[in-house]
Amino acid sequence: MAPRPVIFDMDGVLVDSEPMFERVFTVAMRVLGRPDMASWYPNTLGRRQVDFVPPLAAELGRDPEAVFAALRDELPRQLATPLPAMAGVPGAVRRIAEGRRVGLASSSRRSFVEHVLAQLALTDVFGAVATGDEVAHGKPDPALYRLAAQRLAIDPAAATAIEDTPTGIASAKAAGLTVIAIPNAHTAALDLSAADVVLADLHAAADHLAA
Repeated sequence: MAPRPVIFDMDGVLVDSEPMFERVFTVAMRVLGRPDMASWYPNTLGRRQVDFVPPLAAELGRDPEAVFAALRDELPRQLATPLPAMAGVPGAVRRIAEGRRVGLASSSRRSFVEHVLAQLALTDVFGAVATGDEVAHGKPDPALYRLAAQRLAIDPAAATAIEDTPTGIASAKAAGLTVIAIPNAHTAALDLSAADVVLADLHAAADHLAA
């Protein structure tokens, strides 16, 4: 019997990008004259900019395009520094991928996903990649996981997702996947109870999937 396919989230699961995104957000709020709104950042976790910027702009009383611009202008400065890998990257990821179909379902744009996978030396691991700019609706909508499963030519109900946010868990569950949650410093205090199991890191996930 073939091992269950696995579809990974990326931000917060493979790469510790949330601190960088929080810095981008904090600088953008300062540029927009609302440094007090830096505390709104947890509302962005697991979501695409196109989904969280409109409600954010409404709270700021600003044109969404101004918010997009402030975020977009700061990102290249933050990306000048390599992003740290999460525990278990690349070793545990390659262990999970051995002998099974493996995909990626990330809310980030494809250009950023490709940048990160190249930096982490994981480009060759994933048989299919689905990104936030390829679907009409981002997480928690199931579209990203359905697209990744379609590209892997698998039944979502026969696959396992690895996620770190309630938004991502909801997306994977809505698509029919079993979910492993791996909390990190940004998501440990969030409610991840909708996952089928919560584990410490990717090493633990590799052990769980091998069992």
